[in-house]
Amino acid sequence: MKEKDLRTIYIERLNAILPTVDFTKLDQSCNSKDDSYAKEILKQMHDSCVEVYGMDYFDNHSYEFIEFPAVIRGRNTGHIGLGIVTLDLKSSGEHWGTFFLTPKGVIDQGGEKLKPSESKYLSTVYIPYDYWYTVSVERDHYVDFDNVPEKVAALLNHCYPDQPEMEHDCQQHNGETEPNPNQQNGPVMG
Repeated sequence: MKEKDLRTIYIERLNAILPTVDFTKLDQSCNSKDDSYAKEILKQMHDSCVEVYGMDYFDNHSYEFIEFPAVIRGRNTGHIGLGIVTLDLKSSGEHWGTFFLTPKGVIDQGGEKLKPSESKYLSTVYIPYDYWYTVSVERDHYVDFDNVPEKVAALLNHCYPDQPEMEHDCQQHNGETEPNPNQQNGPVMG
């Protein structure tokens, strides 16, 4: 199958998963001791990626633009969330965009339909941010997998239950927030 076909199939799979997600519960799970819901959602996105592409290791010859499930952490706040990052594998994994899974629903950071309230939310909670995706990408020098916060490592390790745990830098953050329980699920990926 062609690269574009697989990318389209993966986005369709994500669009089937995302409407079932309780985004408020997901945000709470990412930032509490009971992270089982976040692990479950991340693993669903990861397993779909591996199933569609038939691999969990990508090199710069595999694909050009591709989406991967990721754990995202605000550098200033320590707030953790899940998302989908778009990378350009032909340029060693250059980051081209992020879909954040937030209590407000899915927010496309670079999207044309980004509302001012969504932009403010991302600026307040995440930006600047670090991300770590669930698959392996050859020669990606943009992501620091040598210094992964403990909570992030726990989420990522859930995607590979039969492999040794990822090392972490033992940083713990208490970035819990009170999400708005009245928020509705946002749009799915376009």
